[in-house]
Amino acid sequence: MSGSENYTNNPYVSVQTQQQLSKSDIFGVLQNERRRYVLEILREKGEQSVRSLSEEIACLESGVKEPKSNFRKSVYSSLHQTHIPKMESLKIITYNRSTDTVELLPISHDFDIYIETVKKGDIPWSQFYFGLSMLAGAGSLAIFTELIKWVTSSQWMLFTNTVFIICSLAHVYYSGIRKNS
Repeated sequence: MSGSENYTNNPYVSVQTQQQLSKSDIFGVLQNERRRYVLEILREKGEQSVRSLSEEIACLESGVKEPKSNFRKSVYSSLHQTHIPKMESLKIITYNRSTDTVELLPISHDFDIYIETVKKGDIPWSQFYFGLSMLAGAGSLAIFTELIKWVTSSQWMLFTNTVFIICSLAHVYYSGIRKNS
């Protein structure tokens, strides 16, 4: 097999031999808000036309449902001239010129560790677990210093472990739903 063949479509090639992006490339993509929007929209909705991407990004950036035509055109042009070519050169997306559509490629999963899309009104899982850990620590300290006497340390340990297991299962379930949608 020559080095120029496409490994991402070959089921016999292991994940280790597939291209991986450097942190510099990843952060170079993520430093631009429009490229982050492209990743989020494609991850959420799948293959999209450049026009629909530009319209959705224009809405997000302007904060209105119907952005002005010149603003939508500006977003469309910047996607075509700058952002799509950069992301395509890194093999994050594939751009079909005949249908004017964009689709994520498997290497885009390299961004998962750096991106946590949080809907309005939600909190990131990292903050949720931090708050849960603070609560568990405060409860443990209260039991250790005997401020709370009606709960034993064993009961508290069982309770906090159960809460963390339930929350972790919810996190796994919720993340799986988002990846499959």
